[in-house]
Order: sequence, then C-alpha cells, then structure tokens
Amino acid sequence: MSPFYLATARGLTLVRLVSIPLFLFLLVQTSRAGPQHWRMSLLLLYVCIALSDFLDGWLARKAGAPSHVWGQIDATADIAFTSLSLATAAWLGRVGPWVPAGVAVLGGRFLLRNLRHQPTLQGRLVEDRAGKAAGVIYYLLVGAVAIEVSVAGEGGRWCIARAGDAVFLYTLFLLLRRRKGRPSPSDP
Repeated sequence: MSPFYLATARGLTLVRLVSIPLFLFLLVQTSRAGPQHWRMSLLLLYVCIALSDFLDGWLARKAGAPSHVWGQIDATADIAFTSLSLATAAWLGRVGPWVPAGVAVLGGRFLLRNLRHQPTLQGRLVEDRAGKAAGVIYYLLVGAVAIEVSVAGEGGRWCIARAGDAVFLYTLFLLLRRRKGRPSPSDP
C-alpha cells in the first residue's frame, strides 16, 4: 500500500499545480458575472485544491516517505496557488496589491531557506508554526475571495479588502521579526 499512497500524494501535488490556471480563469470569469455553473465550479475547484493540500502530506506520511524535494514541490504549489490567486484578486480589485506581493516574498524566502538547509528529520522542510499558520491564512483568504466572487455580493468586498490588509500586516510581521532559535521541521 505504501507505493500507492506515495504515488497518490505526489499526484495530488502535481494536479494542484496544474489546476492553478483553471482556478484563475474561473476566478476572473466568475467575477465578470459568469454563468452559474462557473460559480459552482470555482467553489468546487477551491475545495478540491484545499483538500489536496491536506491529503498529499497525510498520504506521504502514511507511506512513510516524506521527501525534501517533494516537500519543496508541495510548498511551491501552495505558494504559487495562493500568491497567483491573490494577485488575480488584486487585479479584480478585491484586495490590495501589497497582499500577493507579501505572500510571494514570504513564500520565496521560505523556499530559499529550505534550499540552503539540508533536509532534517526524514527529509522534512524547516518551518515554524507562525509560517505554517500564514499558509493556512492565505488559503482561507483565497477561499473568502472565491466565495465573495461566487455570490456576487458587493457587501463582502469591503470585508475581503480589510481581511487582505490584516493578512498583509501578519505577513509583514513575519518578514520583519527576528527568530530566536531554529524553526522546527514541518510536515511534507
């Protein structure tokens, strides 16, 4: 069963990477009052992408084969998805352009730090809890944008914009803080 879990985990990561352009297309088209089935497709694709992010790590651990390289690919998929989705949201006027810029800079710093460090504890990436929380927050913000665009309500735009500002402030805090000690290994 282990090879099956490992192949499935890697497949989910690759599918998530490949699905980014479709998600961005649906986000733009839905914001332009696209058909109802596009709205539902956007939300369904978001849920599938978010679930794949959870499941690929779980399956890799279950297979007992976390990999530094695949951890990097997984993190790259997450950073690409959130930063490109939030850049599209900025282009659509949902969040400020500083939000995706902060996500991309923090994500790039994370990837570079893990390229320089040798794999630790079964090949896991080096990440701290605050950084892990940032990734979850970015996914939640993308989900909020997808929901707001899908329901086509103007009332949510202000809330999404302010949530984007709060997310940027958290990102800025992470970029400017001085860490004490070394971050702990994360899940693949």
